Amino acid sequence: MTVKILDLRHEQSNPFPSKKKLDGSTISTSKVIKGKTYERDPRTVDGIVIHQTACVFGPQSDPDRKHRRALGIPAHAVAFRDGTVVLPAPLSWYLYHGNGLNQRSLGLECEGQYPGLMDNPKTPRREDEDTIWKSALPTPLDDLAIQTFRAALTRLVEDGRAAGMPIKYIWAHRQSNGQKPSDPGQEIWQRIVVDFGIPMLRLEARIMDTVGDGKQIPAAWHPGATALY
Repeated sequence: MTVKILDLRHEQSNPFPSKKKLDGSTISTSKVIKGKTYERDPRTVDGIVIHQTACVFGPQSDPDRKHRRALGIPAHAVAFRDGTVVLPAPLSWYLYHGNGLNQRSLGLECEGQYPGLMDNPKTPRREDEDTIWKSALPTPLDDLAIQTFRAALTRLVEDGRAAGMPIKYIWAHRQSNGQKPSDPGQEIWQRIVVDFGIPMLRLEARIMDTVGDGKQIPAAWHPGATALY
């Protein structure tokens, strides 16, 4: 399986496009100064925040159109489940992806709807469905998705370090947004961060960090963690 890197940064508008709400109003997705997205000093960016998109993008029949949806997602990399990693914005741009971690981090979005806690067949209830964002059925995390998410993380780490960013930490979005405790989810954290990012990319998971109303990494996600989900 080969992962494709699709660099769309040359197509991105500046400032980064705002999100449109159902009522017609807009939500800012980046810090804008004098009409342009603010560019950070690379020395101030020392980590990555990993997210799940909480959805699977379409249309499946038009991969090019689907991948270009990343141009509207405030993240520095968007990893699609079909083996494509899209780079929608320069790494220096200050994007609103990680709440209080925006200034010091790069944002990685992993496509799919993943549970905060993986299902335990020994219990009578579906823990995964009880701990999933927006209460939808979980997306299976297959080998291609795992490989793609790992490739996206690798690209951000390598490109960030090459640009003078001292990338050494990784956080879950739940740590800076307590309204999204399942972000990015137990299996994403274990397969992408614990099994790969820490041993292979020399990242340090700051499992006890919290910003604002954020929550620590729970014991179910990470060896040695003690926090409750």
